[in-house]
Amino acid sequence: METTVRGRVALFALGVAVLAAAIGARLLQLQVFRADELAAKAARQHEQMIDIGGGRGAILDREGRELAVSVATSSLFAHPQRVQDRPRAARLLARVLEMPESKILEKLRSEAPFVWIRRRLDPQTAKAVEALPLPVGPGKPFGFETEGKRFYPQGALAVQVVGFANIDQEGVEGIEKVFDETLRGDAAKYLAVRDGRGGMVLQLAKAPSKTPEDVVLTLDLALQHIVERELDVAFRESGARSAAAILLDPATGHVLALANRPTADPNRYGEAKPEQKRDRAVVDQYEPGSTFKVITAAAALETGTVTPERLFDCQNGAIQIAGHRIRDHHPYGTLSVRQILEESSNVGMIKVGRTISPARFDEYVRRFGFGARTGIELPGEQQGMVTPLRRWSALTGASLSIGQEVAVTALQLASAIATVANDGVRVPPRIVLGTRDSSGSLRPLPGPEPERVISTATARTLRGILEGVVARGTGRKAAVPGYRIGGKTGTAQKVDARGGYSHSQFVASFAGFGPAENPRLAGIVVLDSPAGGVYYGGQVAAPVFGRILADALACLRVAPDECAPIPAEAEPSGSAKRRPETLLARKDEEQTAADDAPVATGPGQVPDVRGLSLREAVVALADRNYGARVEGSGVVLAQAPPPGAAVAAGVVCSIRLGAPPEPPARSAAEGRSSRAIPRGRKG
Repeated sequence: METTVRGRVALFALGVAVLAAAIGARLLQLQVFRADELAAKAARQHEQMIDIGGGRGAILDREGRELAVSVATSSLFAHPQRVQDRPRAARLLARVLEMPESKILEKLRSEAPFVWIRRRLDPQTAKAVEALPLPVGPGKPFGFETEGKRFYPQGALAVQVVGFANIDQEGVEGIEKVFDETLRGDAAKYLAVRDGRGGMVLQLAKAPSKTPEDVVLTLDLALQHIVERELDVAFRESGARSAAAILLDPATGHVLALANRPTADPNRYGEAKPEQKRDRAVVDQYEPGSTFKVITAAAALETGTVTPERLFDCQNGAIQIAGHRIRDHHPYGTLSVRQILEESSNVGMIKVGRTISPARFDEYVRRFGFGARTGIELPGEQQGMVTPLRRWSALTGASLSIGQEVAVTALQLASAIATVANDGVRVPPRIVLGTRDSSGSLRPLPGPEPERVISTATARTLRGILEGVVARGTGRKAAVPGYRIGGKTGTAQKVDARGGYSHSQFVASFAGFGPAENPRLAGIVVLDSPAGGVYYGGQVAAPVFGRILADALACLRVAPDECAPIPAEAEPSGSAKRRPETLLARKDEEQTAADDAPVATGPGQVPDVRGLSLREAVVALADRNYGARVEGSGVVLAQAPPPGAAVAAGVVCSIRLGAPPEPPARSAAEGRSSRAIPRGRKG
């Protein structure tokens, strides 16, 4: 009996020992060998660090008008472990969110305590989600968090400059990319913790430590509208492969307008093709052709090897150099330096270039900024190409004199013509004025150092010659009635695939400034490969520049020159004189009577801009976050939607401009109507 009891006790002790060993082994496995794995799994199921919010500053024009802003949106999230019928939830959400049901179901089957279903929903979609038979709200399986979404109230205006920010508010193009750190504020960090009963709590782990700042550009919204409008028409009518245009303030180097075609809508940026996003004005390089003759003439005049009236034999339009025959577009005999530029003689300019030593010629080319980046605050800027002096061939000097064997960007050439306009002082172009903090204080960025390139006397002499190019020479179609304008045409053959020059593909351009005596604006228009057999710069680029300058000078309220010569051959430059009326196709869509009584409007309504100048109209619309599609020049005669219409922010309004109506005859006692006088123009 005693033996039996002892046996049972021993057996029980052995069982306990085996069980203890098994438990110990399991504990060893869980707490030692699989500790890291299980700790990570627990963290995935119960804790998660997430970033929410993170503001982004605005991008503004020089007057504080918004080009890029962030608007508050709702982002949908879920706590997967709390969603009971996941297939049903995925099916309901897929229809509203326009997402694959399988993708939503995959998110809902996650082990994480918190997942984003879809971020930054538009208001209509967010309301549709709230209307679904799903538990949505605080403490529920589904909920919303407020996040910023990038919005571009001016649409495609200056899109290649402004750039684009992705869904995570990260800048990926343009100013958005270059000033990403300045624009972006820190996101708040939250710890999502699930308790034992399945409840979810979001705990603030780290508050934002950096506030976003605004970036203020040198662009002028009104001038940008003018340039984009004219470039768009030229691009379409010329059939060019691409186009670019720039307006600069010669005295400061400020880029007042910069546009490219083709272009893209930043609010639908993901749908744009790479060629639509390309900032061609600073990225594309091309041989400038005859516009570069300005540099050759400047070097020769500055070194004293020629005077404006020195004569050269242009050999009836042909010259032989190093086995290459170079021709003029017209056979010329003896021409002065002034006439060589006016008629754009290749032979004559080659002979002018020969008067300068190669070393001095190379020096002036580089002093004008060619072969080096301008330093503008835009990504991807190219430096162009200038043949090093040690590699000059017997043909290089002649080629360089007429704008061959050199590659430039539109911005470099615009800067060079601005140097001539600025009495020979080169101010490198810039496009950012500074940054603005949350209090509204502007912190200017330091400007580039000006550099004298040629003397004031040489610059003014050259300006007089270039004024003759517009008054009598190849640039007559750039003339602006009432103003003295200077500039130079360019028609450059493109290099073909075999390394020679194409006889069917050209780059047409015009670089100029105005008014000639005291230039307020300088710039360039470049059209790549215009179609239809019309490809000379004087035919397709000069008229575009003239139309831009006509409206831009009026917009800036620059008084016309007294007794400014207007060549009889010049094409009228006002945009209202060269296109049929298109905006007033249906009277029920627009308010046509400019002499009606003004309409009082408030926030959320289209302002009454009838009778205003272009600048005033664009500013009034931009102040309420409306864009503008402009037709014509002068004062606003009609607009659509009509004054007082309640439309959403971001809508592009059509405005038609033209000559102001004649005021009706009134007695002296009645006075005059202030709305009948065009504001911003000198009578």
